[in-house]
Amino acid sequence: MATLALVLITAIWGWTFVPVKEAMAEVGPFWFLALRFSLAFLCTLPLLRRRNWPWKEAIILGLFLFGGYFSQTWGLRYTTAQKSGLITGLSVVLVPLVARLFGEKSPWQMWLGVVLSGLGVAFLALGGEGSLGGSVFGDLLTVICAVSFAVYIALLARYSKSTAIGPLLPLQLFVVAGLSFVGAEANGEVQWTLSFRVWQALGITGILASALAYYVLAWAESRASATKTAVILAMEPVFAAIFGWALLGEMLTPFQLGGALLVLAGIVVVSTVDRGKRGPDNR
Repeated sequence: MATLALVLITAIWGWTFVPVKEAMAEVGPFWFLALRFSLAFLCTLPLLRRRNWPWKEAIILGLFLFGGYFSQTWGLRYTTAQKSGLITGLSVVLVPLVARLFGEKSPWQMWLGVVLSGLGVAFLALGGEGSLGGSVFGDLLTVICAVSFAVYIALLARYSKSTAIGPLLPLQLFVVAGLSFVGAEANGEVQWTLSFRVWQALGITGILASALAYYVLAWAESRASATKTAVILAMEPVFAAIFGWALLGEMLTPFQLGGALLVLAGIVVVSTVDRGKRGPDNR
């Protein structure tokens, strides 16, 4: 069930690539993130019923989650989308290394899945047409993004097994929203007159890709390891390519199709690991 849940949210994230890409033509990235995570926070407010709120864990998770989005968005101004996708996707390889620092041990099947998925993500990013381009500064920012997401996934796996995910989710979304508002104000991006297309994208990403997706991610990580989660999340660029083809007419090369098959192979390898494990009652 945890594996299926993670595949579902990667499908959602892959689908949202299209509306977000369209919205970015009209609104600043930090303002979009501020509104997106504010909506997600409001949707998850009912989960704050418990009195003992894990503020320390939420702030730490929120900082790394914001760091991933912030550095990725900033990096895209100086590097290409292809290189951004490649470097960000390499968080799949970084997660088991970070998780090992936190004491998580992974069997050989996990490492094989990491290698297969990492190669698959590289094929997806490098297999397209055109030059990679970009600058060293933009690449460095995107490396920071990959590290931030890797640390976030590893920490979430650690916290979700010992902390109730109910209050943990809205509190970390609140942190991301607050930091995004600061970034939007500093960059002069604040605007309230938005088109229907932007509000539609905010609804999709705020409710489905943030509130629902991060709840499912925390629930799944309470039942699976950080490494297994990272391998399954490598399906995101696969779904992004599928929806890009279906909705925008973008085509995949045979090299990229091979990359998608490698990601699927990695998921198959790790799908038998941790089977039957259950986490705490985190309702």
